[in-house]
This record gives sequence, structure tokens and C-alpha cells, in this order.
Amino acid sequence: MGRMGRPRHPDILTPREWEVLALLRERLTNEDIASRLGITLDGAKYHVSQILSKLGFSTREEAAAWRPPEKQRWWMAWPVWARIIGAATIAAAVAGLAVLALGVVLRTRGDEEVPSLRDNALYGRIVYLAPADHSQWIAPPEQLAEAGIVTTATPDQFRQAVTSDTAAIIIDRGWALQLDRGWVRSQYEQGVVIVGIGINMSEMPSVLGLSPVGISGDFGSYPESRRFYSLISKQPCGGGASQDYLDLHPQSQFNLLIHRMANDATLPNRGGEMLKAESQC
Repeated sequence: MGRMGRPRHPDILTPREWEVLALLRERLTNEDIASRLGITLDGAKYHVSQILSKLGFSTREEAAAWRPPEKQRWWMAWPVWARIIGAATIAAAVAGLAVLALGVVLRTRGDEEVPSLRDNALYGRIVYLAPADHSQWIAPPEQLAEAGIVTTATPDQFRQAVTSDTAAIIIDRGWALQLDRGWVRSQYEQGVVIVGIGINMSEMPSVLGLSPVGISGDFGSYPESRRFYSLISKQPCGGGASQDYLDLHPQSQFNLLIHRMANDATLPNRGGEMLKAESQC
């Protein structure tokens, strides 16, 4: 049976994402990108997040500096007869590899490829206060386990699971008002990344008692019909804040969330100094 929905684009980026990447190289903001391409601001934000996710970068500057590797057509230097023989040899090799690939495909989980998340810097150090309805989770249980996320079902379980080794916590909106805001604030002050599922950045002060120190700008608000998150952190070299969707491409958006948490987290080194998880400030 074929997969439903839009087929995966054969290139690493879609044509629209290449357009957005070109505008990132011009140092345009999301607002400028939306205006230039005649799309909504949310659409521009989405394309930027997809580019970062697909290329494995955490900042717009990294994506703008990236260049695709050049494809060298070395076989074009061969004589015609050599190309014919080479093509036949390649066809036979492809047929053999197809048999091997079938075994690999049968061992994949589900219809989508699930890249390994076990090497992320925060593996085993993220605690999630999840809703009772599993369909509202940020990812399937097996994907949460692969990312090393500890899932809890009640505020009491959540607080017991959060230890001095915890680097990030994820709080579903349905549980937010049942948590002690002072306790949440203390986690933030200790450098723990705070992610609010279904909570706008503008609601962080009223819902969780958090206001991203040192962060300014209009974060806007996402419609309630869309699943989204807000992330804030207090780093040694300045705070971090971001918002994004979780529902358009669940797997890639979940991977992007994990990457952002790791990039914004602070971890103690042997001397007790707090450093960023992925790079020193």
C-alpha cells in the first residue's frame, strides 16, 4: 500500500525552502521573508524551522553559511564503451542492493524513518509532564523513549522525577496551573530549559511565572487550533526563547525541539561552572 499525503521531496530541501535559504543568506528577518515571498509570517517561520531541522543547524547564521557539496560527474570522462559497461555493472549492483535494502526496510519502525536520538546531549535528562490523552503527546511513546525523555502522568510524579541532573522539563498546558510557580521559577534560575506545550510566550509570566530575562521582541501568538510550544532558558551568556509548531511534520518538528533544548541547556562541568550543552559561550 502506498503512503498517503505529499511524497518526500527528492532534494534535501524543497524548492520553496531553497528560496527561503537564499533570503536567509541576505540576512532577512522572518517578516521580510514573508513579505518578499508573499506568504504569511507563520509560513516563513515554518520554512525556516524546516531548513534548520533538515540541515541539522540551530541558528539561521549556520544555515546561511552552509553550501551543498558539489557533485562531480567523474564518469563523464570515460569513453562511450566504458560508460555502457559501467552502466550494466551498476544496474546489476543496484539489483543486488535492492534485495539487501528490503531487509532493512522491513526492520524500520512504521512508515517513516526514525533517526537515532540517543546521542543528543540531554539524553536521560529531560522530564515531560504529559497529558492523559496519548494522542496529545508531543511524540509517540517509542520516540520519547529513544530521545531519553522521562514521561510522568501527574504533577507529583513530575516533581519527583526532576532531579539536580535534569537539564530540561516539558510541561503540558493542562497541568501548568497545578504546578507551584515558585518551584518552576527555581528550575529556570538553575539553568533548566522550560518548554510549555500549548503555552504562548506571552502567557509564560501568568501561567508558569516565567519571563524570559534579556529577551525582547514580538513573539506573536499561535492559534489554539494548532499545537505549538514556547521554550525559554537562562544561559550563562544570555537567555534563550523560541516558539514553534509541533503538528505539521511531527517527527522533524520533534527532532528540532530536542535540538533546541540541547542547544539552550546549561550543564555543570567538573569545576561547577555552568556551560552550554553543545558549545561553550
